[in-house]
Amino acid sequence: MDALSGPRSRRIDFLFLRVAEVVLIPDGDLEALKSFESDDHLVLSVYLPLDTPQSRETVHDEFVRQVEIQLAECQAQPDCRKAVKEDIEIVSLYLRTNGHRRHAGLAIFSCAPKFFWRAYPLPMAVPLHISAGQRFDIAPLLQVRNQGLVEIRHPAR
Repeated sequence: MDALSGPRSRRIDFLFLRVAEVVLIPDGDLEALKSFESDDHLVLSVYLPLDTPQSRETVHDEFVRQVEIQLAECQAQPDCRKAVKEDIEIVSLYLRTNGHRRHAGLAIFSCAPKFFWRAYPLPMAVPLHISAGQRFDIAPLLQVRNQGLVEIRHPAR
C-alpha cells in the first residue's frame, strides 16, 4: 500500500470536499430577492452562523435574543413589532425544527403578509445579522457569492 492510499489520504480528500462545497441558488431566486415588492410591509433578512456545535445548538435562542435587542434599541412602536411578529415566529419555528444545521451558515428571507419565504444553507459562517425594512438585505449573500462559495444557477435552455 503506498502512502497516498491509506486512511489518512481519505481524510484529506474528505476535508477538501467539505471546504470546496458550493451552494447553488437559482438565479430567479436572487432576482426575486432583489426586486421584491413589499407593498409597504416590512421584510425580514436573517443571517446566522452555524459553524460550531455551540452555534448550532443555540441558534434559536440567539436569534430570539438578537431580535429582542434590536427591537429594544430602535424603540420599536407596537405597529412595528406587530409588522414583523409573524416573520419572527416563522423563523423561530424553522430554527426550532430544522434550520439547515448541517451547513456553516444560513440566510433566511421572510415577508409573511406576502407569503414569501426563502432559506438558503451557506457553505461558510456568516456574521449574525438581522435586518427589517422595505427591502431584503442581500449584501451578505452577495459577499458569500463573490467568494465563489455560492453559485447562481441559470436554468437550462
